[in-house]
Amino acid sequence: MSVGKSRTRLWFLWHSWLAMPIWAFLFFVCLTGTIAVVSTEIMWLVNPAMRASGAGEPLPPSALIAAAEAAAPGGRVSSLSWGGSHMAVGARMAMPDGTSTTAWVNPVSGTVQGMSTGNSFRNFFRALHGWLMTFPVGWYAVTLLAIPLVGSLITGLVVYKRFWKSFYQPRIRWSQAPRVMWGDLHRVAGTWSIWFIAVIAVTSLWFLIYMMLFHLGMGLGGGKLPVLIARDQIPVAATAPKVDADAVVRAATAALPDMRLRYLWLPGTAYDPATVSGSSGQVPLLPDYVRVNPFTAEVIVIEGGMDAASGIELTRTIMRALHTGDFGGLPVKLIWFAFGLLMTTLVFSGMLIWMKRTARATVEAVRGVRRGGAGMAEGSSNA
Repeated sequence: MSVGKSRTRLWFLWHSWLAMPIWAFLFFVCLTGTIAVVSTEIMWLVNPAMRASGAGEPLPPSALIAAAEAAAPGGRVSSLSWGGSHMAVGARMAMPDGTSTTAWVNPVSGTVQGMSTGNSFRNFFRALHGWLMTFPVGWYAVTLLAIPLVGSLITGLVVYKRFWKSFYQPRIRWSQAPRVMWGDLHRVAGTWSIWFIAVIAVTSLWFLIYMMLFHLGMGLGGGKLPVLIARDQIPVAATAPKVDADAVVRAATAALPDMRLRYLWLPGTAYDPATVSGSSGQVPLLPDYVRVNPFTAEVIVIEGGMDAASGIELTRTIMRALHTGDFGGLPVKLIWFAFGLLMTTLVFSGMLIWMKRTARATVEAVRGVRRGGAGMAEGSSNA
């Protein structure tokens, strides 16, 4: 090999090694995203205060609010969240010193089983995965990975001939050399993850385009006037009247009988409505939001679901649910978690294969350069 070709190959190898940070970054994003999918369930496993048996008649929201505020004197409950029969109800409270805390209340007994302060494990991992905790730079850095992800999916399908055989004849030669084993694992994991990679890539690309349009000041549709309580409907009193949370939830469930209750947000000001959110069995991808007058317990408007204000708003809701697996309850989350692990393994195996090939090519190139240099030195001495 000539010296010119050797130098060209070395430049190519430098280019390959400099791509290493992209592989590592993609692996990091895939891993943190996989953890974020089941972050609430991980908190449930680690924190006994979040667990509940689910046996018995659940208490009304007012009883849960009273129990939470009694456990934290001076605290005011701003929202309730229901995670399922196996989880305690999370009562988010604003404290007098300006901080916030979450009380975990047993939905049946009303016992406050524990308190959580500060940022939660769930919010931390979602922020770490979604925007590297540096918005908006981190958001763009993460979502830009959608481009190589789409490219890798397309080129992988082209390069791997008859890939569908891995569906019914998966072959991983565990006893062979690491390069062979990782290659087999990469092909099998890639085949089984085709649909999941497509979902993650397309939804990530949507997040990238949406944020670009937003920062360019382009109209995205979906902009609606906020729902507020009319001034003449607000009672005049020396102190703010207490919201009847039970009546608010009853009004919302009467308007949407098949809705599975997820959240209750109490009004922050006298002009704000109370909001009840949940998902129906018919369209689990699209949550419903019921705005209720907290003083009269009358439903003001029902938002969300298939009645989104615009196609962009509807798409945004669907894309987020598909990306996070936050629909359909725990079974869907476990599916997203399993295929997230598979996708992370796919990236890791690809990184190992790339490193081994590049390292081997680097050694060969260096040896070629040395041999070329030694040949030139010998020729000069003979001359």
